[in-house]
Order: sequence, then structure tokens, then C-alpha cells
Amino acid sequence: MESLIELCDLIAEKPEQFADKLVWICGRCPSAEALLTGSPRVSRSQLNAVLAVARFLSKCPNYDDQRPKSLLLAFYRAIPSSFTPSFWPQSFGNDAIASFFNDYFAYMCRAAESASDFATDIAGFTGEIVISATGNVSGDLGISRVFLNALALNFPPILSSDANRLVSCLLERLEIMVPNSPRELISSEAASSQSSPLSLNHFPYHSNERASPGNEVSNASGSSGSVADDASSSKGIVTNGGSAGWKSNVDILNVSTGLNDGGGGKGILISFEQESLENLEKQEIAFKLIRHILDKATVDSKLLEQVRLVTKEQLQSMLAFLKIRKRDWSEQGHLLKARVSTKLSVYQAVAKLQIKILASVDLDGKSSKRFLHGTLALLIEAAEACLFSVWRKLRICEELFGSLLGGISQAAVARGGQLLRVLLIRFKPLVLTTCIQADTWGSSQGAMFQSVLKATCEIIEYGWIKERPPVDTFIMGLATSFRERKDYEEELQQSHDAKDKQAASAGQLNMIRLLADLNVSVNKPEVVDLILPLFIESLEEGDASAPGLLRLQLLDAVSRLASLGFEKSYREAVVLLIRSYLSKLSAVGSAESKTVAPEATIERVETLPAGFLVIAGGLTDTKLRSDFRHRLLSLCSDVGLAAESKSGRSGADFLGPLLPAVAEICSDFDPTIDVEPSLLKLFRNLWFYIALFGLAPPIQKGQVTTKSVSTSLNSVGSMGVIAVQAVGGPYMWNAQWASAVQRISQGTPPLVVSSVKWLEDELELNALHNPGSRRGSGNEKAAVSQRSALSAALGRRVEVSGMGTISGVKATYLLAVAFLEIIRFSSNGGMLNGSPNSTASRSAFSCVFEYLKSPNLMPAVSQCLTAIVHRAFETAILWLDERASETGHDAESRESALSIHACFLIKNLSQRDEHIRDISVTLLNQLRDKFPQILWNSSCLDSLLFSIHNDLPSAAVHDPAWVATVRSLYQKIVREWIVISLSYAPCTSQGLLQSGNLGLRALWLILHFAVTIWYFLLGVVQSFESFLIASDILTKYEALDISKVRYLAMVIDSEEAQELSKVLELLQWVADIGVKSVCLYDPEGVLKKNKEPIMQRFSSANLSEEAAVNGRLVTRRNLTLEFVSFEDGKEAVAKAANYLFVKHYANGTKEKSDFTEPQMAEALGAIGSGGADPDLLLIYGPTRCHLGFPAWRLRYTEIVHMGPLKSMSYGSLVKAIFKYTMVHQNYGS
Repeated sequence: MESLIELCDLIAEKPEQFADKLVWICGRCPSAEALLTGSPRVSRSQLNAVLAVARFLSKCPNYDDQRPKSLLLAFYRAIPSSFTPSFWPQSFGNDAIASFFNDYFAYMCRAAESASDFATDIAGFTGEIVISATGNVSGDLGISRVFLNALALNFPPILSSDANRLVSCLLERLEIMVPNSPRELISSEAASSQSSPLSLNHFPYHSNERASPGNEVSNASGSSGSVADDASSSKGIVTNGGSAGWKSNVDILNVSTGLNDGGGGKGILISFEQESLENLEKQEIAFKLIRHILDKATVDSKLLEQVRLVTKEQLQSMLAFLKIRKRDWSEQGHLLKARVSTKLSVYQAVAKLQIKILASVDLDGKSSKRFLHGTLALLIEAAEACLFSVWRKLRICEELFGSLLGGISQAAVARGGQLLRVLLIRFKPLVLTTCIQADTWGSSQGAMFQSVLKATCEIIEYGWIKERPPVDTFIMGLATSFRERKDYEEELQQSHDAKDKQAASAGQLNMIRLLADLNVSVNKPEVVDLILPLFIESLEEGDASAPGLLRLQLLDAVSRLASLGFEKSYREAVVLLIRSYLSKLSAVGSAESKTVAPEATIERVETLPAGFLVIAGGLTDTKLRSDFRHRLLSLCSDVGLAAESKSGRSGADFLGPLLPAVAEICSDFDPTIDVEPSLLKLFRNLWFYIALFGLAPPIQKGQVTTKSVSTSLNSVGSMGVIAVQAVGGPYMWNAQWASAVQRISQGTPPLVVSSVKWLEDELELNALHNPGSRRGSGNEKAAVSQRSALSAALGRRVEVSGMGTISGVKATYLLAVAFLEIIRFSSNGGMLNGSPNSTASRSAFSCVFEYLKSPNLMPAVSQCLTAIVHRAFETAILWLDERASETGHDAESRESALSIHACFLIKNLSQRDEHIRDISVTLLNQLRDKFPQILWNSSCLDSLLFSIHNDLPSAAVHDPAWVATVRSLYQKIVREWIVISLSYAPCTSQGLLQSGNLGLRALWLILHFAVTIWYFLLGVVQSFESFLIASDILTKYEALDISKVRYLAMVIDSEEAQELSKVLELLQWVADIGVKSVCLYDPEGVLKKNKEPIMQRFSSANLSEEAAVNGRLVTRRNLTLEFVSFEDGKEAVAKAANYLFVKHYANGTKEKSDFTEPQMAEALGAIGSGGADPDLLLIYGPTRCHLGFPAWRLRYTEIVHMGPLKSMSYGSLVKAIFKYTMVHQNYGS
């Protein structure tokens, strides 16, 4: 079947070309004569063919040939014959039949939606087929039920004239059981009540009497009327400024139905128990089908009224059904659960049918308004019954609740929103009832909570446009309800059950969560401005000012509102959260800290840090992210300063929880850009306290372990021990904090505060300690411990005895620098945050060398900074070694990091400071010896060769002696690089080097060196010539006959294609020259993925005809772009092979023994992958090959290798095109 589906999809793409294959599939279908005469029987292959034809028509509904449609219509007409097992293949069970009907009707309905004539043909037979299925007596009832279930999922078109007959038939033949209403049961005081099949005799179709919606409303809301009456006298919740009944409608129903008095309620239970599961399934199918019929056609108003009465009676019976206690049923266990689930499925179908009726009735006039009032009341009562039912945790009950709320939200838009005010008044108690359910509180409030949230958002979004004042009042009513705890207490005076008291608290908490979710979903600043002031007021002056669950929930809600990014609310919320966090510091070390409430600890350790993290992750505006980054770093600085002088580990306890939020807000910060001094000092302070409190992960070699320690603020520990342990481990804090520190390191700029004097003077560094602190500059013992930790961090490259001139605070600062720079490399190999299009190096060596550029460093400080550079390099080597066995993307990341670091060290050789140059040479040599693959890396070679010219300023401006020294250094490195690279040369050159023949070795070295020098000089000449062409000095290149280049292809190495700015510049040159059509190719499809940024460089877009097919060809002004990758070629070959197979072998007759090139070209053209043959192919990359460009498009193409993309030039492009235009093409026969 799978191969047939693939063939069908291929035919649907090119139906005219594969018409013969479609005929072949149609020939496998059962004929109309065989289906419509006698007792037909079909095979599996015939059923598969029918599905294939149906799938084809769903994709090509307007196909000209009528045979596929006639075959499907013949099978459709024969469906009544399929209700007997003899119709189906042997061993074709009901599950297989269900799968077939589901797929068949899905395809048929999809085809009918797009082809009106086909829909009309289907509609002519649907009525009889459905009637045949519902009246099936002689056939297999299981097959009929499977068929009807498939119809309920995908209902085909019907004739309007059949709609009334179908609805009447479904009501009569499927025996919809309608129990008598609770009021009738009570009035008759019957011991039991028998349910009878619902036929047309219950509602005379031709009777002149008609129960109008106006007269029906009193019955439709039998119990809702009492709810409305009680609304004025109930005690409890304030609704929209007035009093509304908090007593549940279900409680009123409990009184009206007598479920607890042993009277009529017992009869209701018996009537429910007497219904068979089979009959309930029939009812569910009937209600679903009636809903589909109402959706497809218009039904007589009298019949629609009868259906409405049926749904009303069913919903009223649902109120009684959901109130029955579990122990009252005679069945228990799985049998009871199955019965209840089936019955609730029936009610769900009824609810959806009621919603459809709501959309179908004439909504003009007073009677319809009363009908809408009654329907709204009934739906709300039914929803409340679901909330209080013992079965509310069943999935089907949750789905039923969601369907009822869907009807309620639809009532909001009925009659142009005229019922919006009434709806909001009635809907608020339902929302409060949902929130007060104690078992819905927690991390996940459940499906019912989400359904209420969804309905509330829909109603608010509609009312916001239609009539805003009642919506504002509704939102304010919800927002103020969580503060009215006295209302809950009055409600609970009659009960001393602790569980009830917990439920009241859960209602408040859930209401706060609902309001927060509501704001996130609606996402309107006006709604936030309504709710946030109430939250803040409660937190500052109300019940939530004291520690407790209410305060925790409010703080979480405030942070979520702030994360929406509305400036006014954001600033108010952030100020509150920061002030709340700082207030926790006042109790540190005091007697009150020993008796602090558990909720206060949770607020400090979990809620507030989580709130900061939510804000950091939610903000998208660049301005607000910058503001929050500054505020959060200021908070860290204040927290560190306030906690620094406290005893024990309080500093880490307060600063640590903030680190994940700092990591998130710094995740998009580019550390290579120029940073304001104020922000840079905040970064410095953060890392100062990270080092001081031991929050950074250990940086010594060895496995990092964590040690569980107490989070008590009063736990006493030696800070000297903490400093040393922070370097060597084990890690003493939360592992998430260590991960956050690693992420922060990738976005932290180098801590060089001033270009003249980076190391702050003693007074400013001492300001990071509190006056009288035990770790200030006056404490020599603390200074020694910091020097010891610094020496350990530097791998003992600098002994403690050599740090005598370094004060304690400077030692801590240097320790912070060591942590930062070493962690950069240990976390992700030393790759910094930054945009892929950024020209700055992403190597973390660009940061670590910044410290060495400061003049007049003390010898001890210079030794420490040099040691930090070497420790960072060792860490980078270790990171690369650990990933030597990686493959795939991880291996590419490793090689990319290696190349980027090597390129930076090569460029760093041109630094003026001799000390920096010496270190760069040493590290580059070590990197080259450890990873010899960089010797042949194109980026490294280019960087090495071109840095001689690019990175050296003019000698007239700078010191000539320095220029000469640097040039000599580069030449030395190049010579060493060439000699060493030859020892790693691949293939035959390696064999020559190992042959032992000294003469051959010397000859090879000389030749290779000569060739290298030749290519180097040739590159210089070509660069100079390119400069002359671009400057219009060589005038002969101005006479370009660009008309000869009808189609230009450019192959770009995928690694170099990452430099999108270079690609855009190259395309701009091509457009300026006047080329009309360009094909862009790279093996990995990098350019294809970046198609949108490339197209945005040019103005208005117009997709060509081919672009609509394969999405590759795009026309921009006068330039047409085609994007191709290696995968396109693979896919094209596979499709072409499939095409040739279908054309020559699918019929079972072997026409040819092999395929020729013209046939393959024909196949490629037929599937739309042939493409135009480029006149000229330009290759930008390190290798001289076309990198997998489709070979069938290179028959007469001129191929030119242009070198690496980074060394491209306008002159070389013009020269290549000019040379092509000057050549006369000779084509063979």
C-alpha cells in the first residue's frame, strides 16, 4: 500500500504526464457493474486501489478525466452492500474496516470541498446510505457502527431535501433514551422511571402546536431559575460590584431533584443503570451525525425545535447524572467506569449539538433572546455539575467541560454580543467555582482550569472589541475576588473541616494563577494595568505583605506580568521584586533569622529568583533587556556588598539564586562590543563576589564533584577554606548555580575597566567590602588566604611568596579574572556569544589577552596575568582533547573552535607589545604541534598568509622597526609552517617523505616550497590586477558583453557560506555587472536556509512559476536567484529513477535493458529538476572541484576556481566574466 500511495502522490504532481499510470490504478479498482449487481466481494488490492484513487482526487479534485470520479461514486453507492462480512476480504476484521472507512471518507470529503460538482454527486447518495446504515437489520451491526463512526469523523455532503428525513430517521431508529426530567419524577413520586425510545411520536412533526423558545425558557432552566432568584440573596462573592450567589447551582439541584431523600433520585439512578452500553453508543453516534447534518444543510424549524428539546432534556438529565454518588451505583470498578465514560461521551456529543443549534436558530426577536438566556443558563449549570462531580478527573468529563465552555463562549458572540453583560455576570461564579476546587491547585491546575482560562480569554478578546466596559468590570471583579478572604471565611463558618479551609486558600491561589495566565494569553497592556496595581497593593499593604502561600503566588504572578514587556508595568514589577529581595538581607545574622517562616525562605530561595528568571527569559525588547541586565547586575552587586560582612555562607546563599537569571539575561550579550564603564564595573563586581563566595565551579584539573551543604544562613565556615575549596572542589553549592556561572562567562566582557589603568586603585576595590569586614584590606590573614587560592588557580605558576606586593582585594580581583577566563574555555571551548555575521573574533583569547595590553603593570600582577593566559590555554587544550572522538555536529564544533583560536593567535602576532607576541608564538606552536590538522586548515592558512599584509599598518604611520620585526616574525612562522606541514602531507607526498631517499626529500621540499612561493606571488599579482580593474584603470574590462552570460552559477563552500555578508556583497557585484540569472549552490544548503535574508537585500519579491513548485527560484527586480544544495541532487536522482521505473517497468513488461543519457535528462526534466545549464560556474572555496553541483547541468559549462570567499574581489569577478565572454564556444555534434 505504501508504494501505491507514493505512486499516487507522484501522479498527483504531474497528472497529465502520468495519465496512463492513473488508468492502470483505476483498472485495479472494482468495476461499477460488479459492485452494483448481486452480492459483490472485493479484494485487498481493490480496496487499496480505491483508497489510492480517492487520495489522488483529494489532491487533484478538478481532474478532467471522469473515470476516477465514476469509480469512487460507484463504490460509494455500493456501501450498503458492505454491511455484510461477505463483502470484505477474508480475515478483514472490524479494525481494518474502520481504518479503511476513516481514510476513504477523509479523502472523499477533502475532494468534495474543492470540487462542487463532485460534492453534488456524493450528496445524491449520502441520504440513502445513512438510512441504510441506521436501518441495517440483516447485516453485521458491528460493520454498520464502524461505518457510522467514520461518518461522524468525516461527514460527506448531503442534499438539503434529505436533511429532514435523516434527522427524523436518526431520532427514531437509533433509540435515543431520554429520561423523564427530575421535576416530573419528583411530582409523580415514582419509585422508578423507565426510559423509552425517542421517536417522532414524542414530538409530533405535523402538529400545529409548537413549543416556542419563549415558552420553553422556563423549562429549559428549571433549576437555573432558582439560581437567578438566589443571586440576590446569596452570601459571599461580590460580582461586578453587586451581590451574586456563591452557592452552586448543583447544590440547588440537589434540593430540587431529591437525590438525597431516597425518593425520586432512586428512580433516576435506576433509569440510568437500565441503559445498555450499546444503546448509549448509538445515541452518541446519532447526536454526532445530527450535528454534522445541521452543519451541511438547513433543517425545518419544527424539526430543529424537536432536536433542541431533545438536547435540553439530555443536558437536564446530565445534571442529575453527575450528582449521583459513586457508592449509589450497583456496578463498581471497571464496569462502572466504562458506563460513566460512555454516558459522558453521549453528553459531550449533546453539548456540541446544542452549540450547533445555538448557531443555527434564527437570532432575531424576543423569543430567541429568551432562548439564548435559557441555553446559557443550562450550559453554565452543566459546567458547574462537571466541576462538582465525583467523575471530574476522568478525561471524558474534562473534555465535556471544555465543550460546555465552548458553547458558553459562543453565546458571548451571539446576537452581536448583546448577551455579553449577562454572560459575564453568570460566568464569573463559574470561574470562581473552578478556582476554589482544592485538588486543582499545584504546578498543574488540570484540564478544567485550562478550559476555563481558554473560554475566559475568548470572551475577553471578543468583548474587548465589542463592548469594553463590562469586560473591564468583569476583570476587576475577578482581580478583587482573591483579596476578599472574609467572604471565604463566612462561607466556612458552618464547617470546621481543615480541608474546607485549605480549599478556600486554594481558591485564592488559583484565582491569582488564572489572572496571570489570562494576562499572558490576552497580552494587552490595558489588562495588565488593571490587575498589577491590585497585586502590588496586596503585596505591600494587604494580607500578602506577610510571608505565606498567598504572597508566593502573587510574586510569581507579578513576575509573569513583568515578563510581557510593557514598559510601565515592567518597571513597577521589577522595582517591587528587587526591593523584596533586598529586604531579606536585613534579617541575616539576627535573632529573628532563627524563627523565620518557611514561606519566607521559599520566597528568597525559589520564588523571587524564579521570577527574575521568568522576566529575563520573557523580555524581547532590546531596550528593556538592557535595562533589566543593568538592574539585575546592580542587585547582585548590592547583595554581595550587603552579605559580604555577614557571618557564614550568607553571601553565596543570597547571590547564588540570582545567577540563573543573570545567565539568561546575558545569553544574548556580545562581550566583544564596546561596553559602558558603569556596566563593565557591575560585571567586575559580580565576578568579584563569585570568587569571594566560592560560587564558581572548580577550575583545577580533575572531575568536578558537588558536595551537599546546608542552606542555612547561619552555618559558619572559614572563608579561607571556602576560597581554596572553590578552586579545587568539591563544589559546595547548587549545581544549577555552577552551570549559570559557565553561561555568564560566555557573555561577560573582559574585566578591563580602563584602557589606561585597568586595575582599580585600592579605594575602589576596598569599596567592594563593607567597613570593618574581616576580609577587607586590613586583614592580612584574609589576604593570605586569597593569595593562596589565586596561586592554586594559576596552577602554582606563581607562588604565594611572589605575591607579597598584591593586596587581598587585588588578589580576589585577580582570582575573579582567573575564574572568568578559565571557565570560558572549560564550558564551551572558549567560544563567545555573538552574531554569526559579526566581524569580531569569537575566540575567548581575544578577552584574555586584553589584560596584558595595559601599560605599567606591577611585575607580580603581570606574572599572574600571564599565568592566567597559560591556564586558559591549557583548559582549551583539555577541552579539545576530551572531544577528540566526537563525530557529527560535535566534531564540527570542535574543529571550528580549534580553527578560530588558531586564527586569532596568528593575527595576534602583529601586536606591538613584544611580550604579547612572544606568548602568541608560544601558544600557536603548541597548538600546531598538538593538533597538526590546522596546518592544512584553509582558514588558518589564509589567515597566516594574508595577515602579513592585512594586519600591518603603513610604515609611514607606525614604527618602521616594529613593522620590520613583525614582518620578519610572520615570514619565520610561514617557513616553519610549510616545513612542518610537509611532514604531514597526505597521499604520495607522504610516501616520498618517508622513502628514506634524502635527494628526493630535498627535491620535494624545494619543489613544494617553490610552488607555494609561486602561488603566493601569483596571488599578489592577481590582487594587484584586481585592484586595477576595480579602479577602472584597465579600460579593456569595461567592454563586457554580459548577454553571453545568460545563466551564472556560483558554488560556495558551506563553511564559507556562513559569512552571509560576503555572499550578499558578491550578489550585489553580480547584479551591478548586469547578470540576470544566478544559481547559488553549497553542499549543506546553508544558502538555501538563509534564503529570506538574502532576498531581503533586494526589493519587491515576485515568485516565478517554478518557485511555486519547488520553492527554489526567486525573482528580485532584474535578478533571478536559484538556491540548490546537495540534497536537491539526491532527491532529483531518486525521483527520476522512480519516473523511469514507472514508465518502463510498472506494467510488468520490461521494455529496455538499460537507460541512456537522453532518457535520464528527460526524466529529470519531467520531474522539474532539470534546470538550466549554467554558462559559467564560479567556485569559491579552498578546493578545485564543483562540490557536488548537479553534474547533468554541467555539459557545456565553463568552470573557474575563484579561491576562498573571504579573498574575493570585484576585479577578479569582472576578469573571470570578461575572459568567458571573449572565448568562442565550439559545440560538438
